[in-house]
Amino acid sequence: MIRIPASIRVATTARSVAALMIVLALGAFAFGQKAKAKVAPAPAPAPKPLELSYTLAMPQPHTHLYEVTFTIANVTTPQLDISLPIWTPGSYLAREYARHVQDFKAGEDAGQALSWQKIDKATWRIEADASADKPKTIRASYRVYANELATQTSHLDATHAYFNGASLFMYVPSAKDRPHRIKFIVPEGWRVSTPLALQPDADGYYTAADYDRLIDSPTEIGQHKLLEFTVRGKLHRVAIWGQYEGDDERVKTDLAKIVEVSASIFGGLPYEHYLFIVHVQPGISGGTEHLNSNVSMTRPEAFKSARGYKGFLGLESHEYFHNWNVKRIRPFALGPFDYQRENYTRGLWVSEGVTNYYGDLLLRRAGLITTNEYLDGLGNLIAGYEQTPGRFEQSAESASFNSWIKEYRSDENSINTAMSYYTKGEILGLLFDIEIRSLTSNAKSLDDVMRLLLENYGLPKPGFTDAELKAAFEKVAGVDLTGFWNRFVAGKDEIDFAAYFNKAGLQLTKGYQPGTPYADSKTDKPGALGIRTRASGDRVVVANVIAGTPAYESGVNSGDELVAIDGKKIDASNGLVRPGQSAGALNDLRAGQRVALTVFRRNRLMNFELTAAVKPFDRYTVSELKDASEAQKTLRFAWLSEDVKK
Repeated sequence: MIRIPASIRVATTARSVAALMIVLALGAFAFGQKAKAKVAPAPAPAPKPLELSYTLAMPQPHTHLYEVTFTIANVTTPQLDISLPIWTPGSYLAREYARHVQDFKAGEDAGQALSWQKIDKATWRIEADASADKPKTIRASYRVYANELATQTSHLDATHAYFNGASLFMYVPSAKDRPHRIKFIVPEGWRVSTPLALQPDADGYYTAADYDRLIDSPTEIGQHKLLEFTVRGKLHRVAIWGQYEGDDERVKTDLAKIVEVSASIFGGLPYEHYLFIVHVQPGISGGTEHLNSNVSMTRPEAFKSARGYKGFLGLESHEYFHNWNVKRIRPFALGPFDYQRENYTRGLWVSEGVTNYYGDLLLRRAGLITTNEYLDGLGNLIAGYEQTPGRFEQSAESASFNSWIKEYRSDENSINTAMSYYTKGEILGLLFDIEIRSLTSNAKSLDDVMRLLLENYGLPKPGFTDAELKAAFEKVAGVDLTGFWNRFVAGKDEIDFAAYFNKAGLQLTKGYQPGTPYADSKTDKPGALGIRTRASGDRVVVANVIAGTPAYESGVNSGDELVAIDGKKIDASNGLVRPGQSAGALNDLRAGQRVALTVFRRNRLMNFELTAAVKPFDRYTVSELKDASEAQKTLRFAWLSEDVKK
């Protein structure tokens, strides 16, 4: 056993005590840290999401001023930006709705005013002075002048209120996907017809799932006529305002037929209820589609003649088919929407033009027009297309892409430089339908393309790309369509319409309108100078000069007032004007004839010597091919919904 000196034992004991004290101190520190962790305050709760609601009032409808109050609850930021769209889906033009906003104010829920400033043409920045610890409810109020009667705008007067939401309702850019509620404060005796719901909730509000849905819900308020009918168990309402003198039962029956033939393509109806808003006033036209509604504008005479009424049904058929094509089947670029800038796509020829094609085709399938009426419409379509030099300048894709600067901003030279994607798309719909039926022995058609696009890319899916669109057509057709696509969709090649009609046992004949001088001559041909005119009071004014024609090459200008031809006075009161064409005297020419044309240009008298060219054909007729084969007849019967016994 080894003995340890006492001095060493004492030193060792002291060191042990010191070590023990250190261990105890460290343990106490660690325990203290754990104790502190246990009593640390809980993290602050996440801020509540924004709650957004509107009231829309119209206390003095005759002033055309809507009063909007936009309430945003749970604001937690020092500043709050709210914006108004510059355009509306379905109409590809920057309409600058903010130009009609006035009397903007901002304040807190308690009534205290808040300062604000505009930071761009359509955005208002409010100094909210809010935070996570101090959330606020902010109210923005403003008035909107609404005196433009068009489907893409809003209109308010002593007789009714109509709005397209994009022109009225501001939004918080970061909260577009939140629910938006709205309450209407309306004059006594006025009813509300809106696609948001059949009735408001117990608090008087209608709720949209998000901002897109809010502004996709045009609303008619007033004492309008309200018709109702049911298709496939779904309620359809027709709100009619204006000078309407139609047959209610006929309108309901015919619209129901359009709904039914459309539903038969896609196997059902994708909504719980649908609203047709119809405005009937002199001098208006057009329509705009929405998710479960549409707005159309037509003249009173549309209900007073067979031709006018069929035009009305064609408009409704077009806008209704949009319920699928563009509202659910859409190019990738058209969703989610950016409301502050243009949304570019090369696919509007499908969204609008193919819808144009189905507009009349559905009427034929529903038995609302005859086969001959349908074919006459195709003849007029192709005649108009081939009389437009702009078809050599714009393809279907480029017309779609340039819609923002071309389609809604036509001028006197547009006929020479532009081709509407409505027209070209309708023609492509026709060609694709016939081609697919021919390639598949009628087993497939354009209907199958639409169903495939809906299945693969329809809402809530994000939409199709240009490549996916082409692939869908190819899958249904069963062939590579690159050559066709490059020539007629991306390109501007001339189309052999006769060859396509031949596949369906039809023939295309070109000629002149009845009464055209020299049309039946064996030695002469009708002549033309290339001028289209319009009446301005008693004056006849050049509306368009067609590129490459004698008038164009000689220097006649749009806006010139026609005074005389070969010394014979031209004016709108002497019967020498044919509406929509040119002055009558200009139509009575022989090809090769030399004429002297006298015009006023900015009050200066000018003379032109011109030689009339051969007049282009202006009457296209599509008729049955007498020696058509059984295969051609079968295609035609299926395409045009004809009885095979014919």
